[in-house]
Amino acid sequence: MNHLKLVIAEKPSVAQSIAKVLGATKRHDGYTEGNGYLVSWCVGHLVELAAPDAYDQRYKKWTKEDLPILPTEWKYNVSPSTKKQFDILKRLMNRNDVSEIVCATDAGREGELIFRLVYHQCGCKKPFKRLWISSMEDSAIREGFENLRPGSEYDALYEAALCRERADWIVGMNATRFFSVLYGKTLHVGRVVSPTLAMTVMREAEIAAFVPESFYTVNLSLPEMTAVSGRLKEKSDAQDLANVCAQSMALVSKCERKEKSEKAPALYDLTSLQRDANRKLGYTAQQTLDYTQSLYEKKLVTYPRTDSRYLTDDMEEKVPALVNVAAKLAGTAAPAECIVKPVINSKKVSDHHAIIPIMSAERAELAALPVGEREILRLIAARLIAAVAPPYRYAETMAELQCGTGVFTTKGKTVLEAGWKEFEKPGKAETPLPPMNEGDSFPVLFADVKEGKTKPKPHYTEDTLLSAMERAGEDEMPKDAERRGIGTPATRAGIIERLVTRGFLERTGDKKCRNLIPTEKGNALITILPEQLQSASMTADWEEKLLQIERGEYSPEAFMSEIEEMIVSLIENYQVVKDASIIMSNAKKSLGKCPVCGADVGERPKAYSCSNRDCKFALWKNSRYFEAIGKRMTENVAKKLLDNGSVRLKDCYSKRLDKNFSATILLDFDEDGRAQFRMEKGGKS
Repeated sequence: MNHLKLVIAEKPSVAQSIAKVLGATKRHDGYTEGNGYLVSWCVGHLVELAAPDAYDQRYKKWTKEDLPILPTEWKYNVSPSTKKQFDILKRLMNRNDVSEIVCATDAGREGELIFRLVYHQCGCKKPFKRLWISSMEDSAIREGFENLRPGSEYDALYEAALCRERADWIVGMNATRFFSVLYGKTLHVGRVVSPTLAMTVMREAEIAAFVPESFYTVNLSLPEMTAVSGRLKEKSDAQDLANVCAQSMALVSKCERKEKSEKAPALYDLTSLQRDANRKLGYTAQQTLDYTQSLYEKKLVTYPRTDSRYLTDDMEEKVPALVNVAAKLAGTAAPAECIVKPVINSKKVSDHHAIIPIMSAERAELAALPVGEREILRLIAARLIAAVAPPYRYAETMAELQCGTGVFTTKGKTVLEAGWKEFEKPGKAETPLPPMNEGDSFPVLFADVKEGKTKPKPHYTEDTLLSAMERAGEDEMPKDAERRGIGTPATRAGIIERLVTRGFLERTGDKKCRNLIPTEKGNALITILPEQLQSASMTADWEEKLLQIERGEYSPEAFMSEIEEMIVSLIENYQVVKDASIIMSNAKKSLGKCPVCGADVGERPKAYSCSNRDCKFALWKNSRYFEAIGKRMTENVAKKLLDNGSVRLKDCYSKRLDKNFSATILLDFDEDGRAQFRMEKGGKS
């Protein structure tokens, strides 16, 4: 009997790349075969945690008395939408000629979970090994198969993944039911989404409470420079100073010139890439992750879900060649001097190194890529070039001048060596000061008073919220803690998207600078949630413990006990917030009028639906029509459809054509009152 190896990837596209390298090119339904291998794939999470009513039918009804629900033995279901592929995997695993299995799902916590759940649900006992790679290059796949690791080496990673999944189930299922029953409205609560929402609500409260204060400065126009006074509270004092200084001389009382240097920026991890893509390109965190994942699967960049900004020691010799590839992608020259040492540090690489282009990207047809992928690829390439370029060197001159009774300051900068900044988009031009020494005098050409106001903290954008999530709780964490913050690089985009999709946050402003603002519904939820479900530091502590579980340094049982104790204490001790009915009623806003019957359309857990129970009109949040073009039925989209009968969408995606496009989606309904959509394409994306 032939002994075959069964390779299980996470997605069909990845399975195809692996199969090509292994020579398993004969196609069957749900897998390929050849050269001693069977190569198949999962389709996301084939196996999912069962709903509460799988444990007891009484849980179909939400009641406070049945809480908390704390399973002692966890149950799983096969997702109905992917049962066909699960059955194919089960049959392949149980074939007599399959002697070994290779787990080739994404090399991270969730990839490990996807494979293991399928493996256990199929009742498989056969030995398995782990493929762990950071690139989809053919050479990386071959090297990975030459160095397969025993599956047991990743048991701790699987334990951490189980703890994450089950903790989210316990908190989400119990807290959502508990608060929904108490307040008579579906309120989605989560272990990581609620603290993230709380951060935005607190920021908006600070902005609302901020009282701006006026201040005044005197600006002196001098030959080839401008000098500014300190802030003055009274306009009259500022005007008096300006009058004294007008047409007089300003004396240089202090002049310092220092040569400074800024080292090149570090390479991208996922969060820093998402932040830059939001700030420079206006992309959401989820868009950036999706574009980068696609580039990874197309063998253009390395694995995206990483929290490292360095490369491993063994990559040092490869970097100059990769920089030449990056220069071609970015449409620029490589730096004359390539300084590799700063980007190399194996000690700062955990599961995966930083995101960089790979050698096969040299043959990429940039024009054929969707615009989002092309822009992200250029961003990643430009960062690799900048990271190995020389430091940016400049001379900074700071001077103080005395005029009348005031002290004025001015600052200038002279670029000595552009260094890495040569490869960044040009910013504001540096302005040098004219030659000067202490004791020199300059005539005041003009003196005027300018009014300013103190400003509150800015609204959160995708960029700054990702940064806040990454740093959450760091003041209360031990200095040697390696993973602080809410969520992981792989999950933060999804956290933000869930808050937007469920109507707790909304994006406002233009495409390049969109703020994340809590809705009335979001504010209402945080108002009634207790501190432990809002606490960023507690969630950051849980994330650190999950990392410790991955390393075998913390007990999974202890972690789960901590989660269960918190939920038990919450249900036993929580007190209903006074006047909550008023808060909740304010959050129950109408999105618009039903186009079928004219009644109000409001939000429900799964849809924006008509308040008239006899009417079948609903805009489903998981609309297949919208998902097919890479979009979601958000509250903002639903409102535009109701108000205008249409919505204009940019960056839609055609899987068949593998490109982005813009379109207007028109709303209609059938004879039963069910929503229907049709598309008018056009415009540049």
